[in-house]
Amino acid sequence: MGEFAQERIEHLKMIQDVITRMAGESAKMKQYALVALGVLASTAQATGSVSLALVAAVMAVVFWLLDARYLAQERWYRTLYDKVRAEVGPTDFCLSPGKEIRSGMTIVTAARGWSVAPLYGTLTVIALLLVWITGTATSS
Repeated sequence: MGEFAQERIEHLKMIQDVITRMAGESAKMKQYALVALGVLASTAQATGSVSLALVAAVMAVVFWLLDARYLAQERWYRTLYDKVRAEVGPTDFCLSPGKEIRSGMTIVTAARGWSVAPLYGTLTVIALLLVWITGTATSS
């Protein structure tokens, strides 16, 4: 019985490592988004470039989707962790969340989550406002 318990602990550690990596990548995505969009927005404002402001708006949505992908994967592995933790008997060391786990959390569902929607929604609105402000300033 002790051997099975040790195998399960090792399997859970492997899954936890994946969860930690996904959470770290999600945090990095937020940092990259803030820096990239800040640079684009300030450059667009300084140069009066509508196209740069549009690029910032598109990039905000792209970062939003990328971050949602990391968040969805993190949640898949959290569910897999719970499943492996509750299993009885020898472990198979599977690190792939099954279809039933993946169907429970989609990128769209993750994109509406509390940790991404407010940030990227705000960044997208700011970028679109910059498009409008820059466009009206250059047309006057």
